[in-house]
Amino acid sequence: MTDFIATSNPGFAPYAMEELRRRFPGMKLSGLAPGETFKLNSGALSGRELIKLLRQDEPIFLRHLFPVDNEVQVSGDADAVAASMVRFADACADRLRGASVAVQVRKSQDSPFPFSSAEGRDALAPALRELGAEVTARDARWILSVYATRSSLYLGLSDPADNLSDWPGGAVRFRREEGLISRAAFKLLEAERTFGLPLDRFRRALDLGAAPGGWTSVLLDRGVQVTAVDPAELSPALEGRPGLRHLRMNAAELDLKPDSFDLLVCDMSWDPRHTCGIVEELAPALAPGGSAIVTLKLMYRKPLQTIADLTAEYGRFLEVRRVKQLFHNREEVTIWATRYR
Repeated sequence: MTDFIATSNPGFAPYAMEELRRRFPGMKLSGLAPGETFKLNSGALSGRELIKLLRQDEPIFLRHLFPVDNEVQVSGDADAVAASMVRFADACADRLRGASVAVQVRKSQDSPFPFSSAEGRDALAPALRELGAEVTARDARWILSVYATRSSLYLGLSDPADNLSDWPGGAVRFRREEGLISRAAFKLLEAERTFGLPLDRFRRALDLGAAPGGWTSVLLDRGVQVTAVDPAELSPALEGRPGLRHLRMNAAELDLKPDSFDLLVCDMSWDPRHTCGIVEELAPALAPGGSAIVTLKLMYRKPLQTIADLTAEYGRFLEVRRVKQLFHNREEVTIWATRYR
């Protein structure tokens, strides 16, 4: 059995924990940072077995985890804490020597841990370099994780793929570029990464509820022709963009030819059941094998039941491939589905 530090979106740890309990009866879970970070024990499974199962069928609400290889008492003494981290790195010398490593440091709000994330990395970097490791932020062979709570310092070394995300705590960050139309664009960019779905492979996209045009802009930048549907105006930044057609009407009013698009995207702030009905009506416009990326708003009291019900509904006319709460989702999840061939 192995302990792990697990993370979900803020407020969704209870659902992540419940999802894991249902899947792995008897698993021990306990909260660390309220609503976001918790500790789990693999129980009868080995740590490797649990990771394999999670990677094969990734949970909806679990965003990130890392194995706990060492747990020590935490304090506000910077020298003592730094020494504890260095001792852990020394214990991992055989794996770190000659390899690239990313150091990810996080803490709960009530922790006396004396460093910021950047300071924690800086405290470890010289020792890692002395071991012959290359310290890097991205595309590392290993991730050395540090998480501090009020009483404990948890440390682990893992393959990035085994953490479900190679971002600290699964918090996927994109640079906010000049001219970004809306932060909603980050949801589509993260979905592209999470689902392994390169957007530039598509040719014609239907964007439902497109205004102000965050998702449309991303697709146009990928060279996709976009039919944007929304009675509201799009951002002036999109005016004159090649490949864009704007239909100023409600999605429910559309009458489209079959097999007109190979991608359908929808980020409407509507009741998720109503959204499902709209997507079902327009699904014939999606070519067989075409993809749909849809945001499902969680506006009911039982998110897990809502997701189960809606997944079944979508499954009547689309093949549901993944459902995931992305870092850039708030009270919602994102579904990726394809049209049956």
